[in-house]
Amino acid sequence: MASPEQQLEAMAKEMQSRSTVLIVLESLAFALILLLLFVGNAATLLIIAFNSRMRTTTNVFVASLAISDFLLGVLSAGPIAFPTLLLSKWPFDDATCQYQGYIAVTLAVASTQTLALMAVNRYFRIVRPRKYQTYFTVKKTLIMIFLSWFYCMWAPLPYLLSGYKMVFHPFKFFCYLQIDSGPFTAFLVTVYVGLPTCIMVFCYLRIFQTIRSHNNNFRATSGSRNAVHVEEIRITRTLFVIVVFFNICWTPVFLIDMVDTIRGKWSLPREAYVAYTFLAIISSALNPVIYGVLNKNFQQEYLKIFRCRYCSSQTFVQQLN
Repeated sequence: MASPEQQLEAMAKEMQSRSTVLIVLESLAFALILLLLFVGNAATLLIIAFNSRMRTTTNVFVASLAISDFLLGVLSAGPIAFPTLLLSKWPFDDATCQYQGYIAVTLAVASTQTLALMAVNRYFRIVRPRKYQTYFTVKKTLIMIFLSWFYCMWAPLPYLLSGYKMVFHPFKFFCYLQIDSGPFTAFLVTVYVGLPTCIMVFCYLRIFQTIRSHNNNFRATSGSRNAVHVEEIRITRTLFVIVVFFNICWTPVFLIDMVDTIRGKWSLPREAYVAYTFLAIISSALNPVIYGVLNKNFQQEYLKIFRCRYCSSQTFVQQLN
C-alpha cells in the first residue's frame, strides 16, 4: 500500500493533468460561489450593523455566523484555495499551509458552535420564554459569542502542539489534518461537532413539541401577543432551515473524513474530495439566500441594498412571498 506521502504525490500529478476545460469549469463554479459568499454575508452584516430594528438578540447570532462564513472566504477560500484550484498546484509556502489548515478548522467549528447557540436561544424563546430575557440580554449574548469563538480558536492547537502538521491535499485543494491523526480527528468530531449537534437536536425537538402542543392556542389567541408568537415561530423556522442545509452540506464532509480515517488512507476518487471542498464553501454562501427567502425583514433589507428596477418592484416581492 502506498504511503500517505506517495498518495499525495500521485494526487498532485493527477490534479496537474486536468484538462483546460475542467480547470475553467471548476474555477468558474468556485468563483461564483465565492462571489455569493462575499456579497451575501457582507450584506447581512451591513443590515444588522446599520439598521437598529434588525439588531435583535437573535440577529447577533446571525451576525456571528455571517462573520465566520465571510472570514472563511476572505482568509482562506478566496486568496488561497481559489488560486490553488486555478493553477493546479500549491503555490504557497509551508507556513501558509499551516495557517490555512488552522483557519479552516477554527471557522468550521465556530459555525457549528454558533448554530448550537442559536438553537439554545430559540429553545428559551419558545419553550422557556419567562427565562429568555434573563439569559439573553445583548450583553450576555455577546459574552456567549466571545467565549464560543475563544473556545473554537483552541480546537486545532492539540493537533499542532503534538507535532502534527497540516498537509496539502491536492484533490481538496487546501491544507488539512494528516490521515494518520485519528485520535485528534475523533476528538474534534466528538467535542466540536458531536456535542453541539446533540444540543441542536434536543433544542429543536423540544421547540417543535412545544409549538405543536400550543398550536391551537396560538390560533385562538388574538392581538399583538399572537403576532409575537407567530413571528418568533417564523424566525425559529428560518434558523432550523439553516441547520438543515448546514447538515446537508457538512454530513458528506464528515463521512469522507471518517471513511479515510478508518481506512488509514485517502481512498476516494478525486470527484469526492472536490465535492468535499465545494460543499463546505456552499454552506457558507447559502445562509443569506435562506434569510432572503424565509425572513421578510431580511428580504426587504436585501432588496434595499441590491435595489434595481426589477428587484424592487412589488411583483418581485410578491413572487418571493
